[in-house]
Amino acid sequence: MKKYAQLTSFSALVILLVLLVAGGCKKDNNITSGAGDIKFVSLVVEKDSVAITELTKVTATVTGANLTYTWKCDNELGVFEGTGAQVMFTICHGGKFKITCDVKDNANHLATMDTYVTYVE
Repeated sequence: MKKYAQLTSFSALVILLVLLVAGGCKKDNNITSGAGDIKFVSLVVEKDSVAITELTKVTATVTGANLTYTWKCDNELGVFEGTGAQVMFTICHGGKFKITCDVKDNANHLATMDTYVTYVE
């Protein structure tokens, strides 16, 4: 009977530990692409198919305060003009270009989103 009580106590302890660990690993799904008090709402390209050297407007909509925007392209031949939440983008040759916008607040919380622009003749 004593071994049964020890086994039951040990089983209860294991179950309690599993519940505590699982509860500590809960992911907050309300923050879709960042942390803290900022959240990416949308990243919109005015024209997602452009000719070489044609400009298109790219607009990031992000909630939060004191935000800094960093624009990147997966190809060094994609060119940005401007700063902030809205920039102009152009390409220098054909292909598909991935545009990434990283947004940080004063506490270094980061939200990021991607969109694409494709060359058309």
